[in-house]
Amino acid sequence: MTATRQIKKGIPLTIPVRIFRELFRHLQAWKALCETEGKDTLTGPDGVEYCIYDIERLYQETSRLSPRQRQAIRLFLFENRPEREVARIMGVSEDNPVASYATQGLIRLNELIEAGQIEGYSPRAPAAEGQVAA
Repeated sequence: MTATRQIKKGIPLTIPVRIFRELFRHLQAWKALCETEGKDTLTGPDGVEYCIYDIERLYQETSRLSPRQRQAIRLFLFENRPEREVARIMGVSEDNPVASYATQGLIRLNELIEAGQIEGYSPRAPAAEGQVAA
């Protein structure tokens, strides 16, 4: 199955970090919804449709991030653990804002997207409004 993402005119293929964060944070619930109800796309607050297969693919790409970024994304976003707990698991001070590691990782994933370095998820020109980019 080819994953697609509806792109509005002028919106880049990268994902705004605040939306990226929420997509990863709710990925497990979305997977369950996809399995039970077949809901494989969601419309973000930016009006863009996101496909679960694209987001799962991008989550797999966290293996290309630094260990701290990868761990913060997995524990803080994907597993939705409290920041202090994540800090303890990561072996850093509980006052350390581990969310910043996750944010840095999401920014790095967007850089990889822009550079065309994520296989099967390459930049393409935005489609005209209402058209679907394949």
